[in-house]
Amino acid sequence: MRKFSMALLLMVLVGCATTEFKPFEGKVNSFVGEGGTKTVVDGMEIWDNGDPPRTFKVLGVIDDYRPGGIIPMSQLFGDVVKKAREAGGSALIQVSNQSQIAGFYTSGSTSSNAATVRGSAITMPVRRNSARFVVISYIE
Repeated sequence: MRKFSMALLLMVLVGCATTEFKPFEGKVNSFVGEGGTKTVVDGMEIWDNGDPPRTFKVLGVIDDYRPGGIIPMSQLFGDVVKKAREAGGSALIQVSNQSQIAGFYTSGSTSSNAATVRGSAITMPVRRNSARFVVISYIE
């Protein structure tokens, strides 16, 4: 039963990720970046400290919300890159990444009487992460 409840919790947490694209509209939509640091994920540049040192236009913003943990967070960049490609983007600029404690999860059980305490329980924080990326397209 314990393995089943842990598996169910894992499926619920992984299924709670949302990655939403919002299009950008503006009179001025041509920018020249000054440089920074980047990583490349699935062939797409993700600028996480600065912006690309070339001319680009902004297509929109991606807001991503997901639970913390190894599995959901390992899928963050892949999910965001996929969403950016669907919007016609050629690169991303990460503008924020935040983590907060959303509550606590207790696993296990304890029992006690006046003389003894039996069992074990582990209380772990449940984290909620949010990240924002700007989807850009290079102007050649």
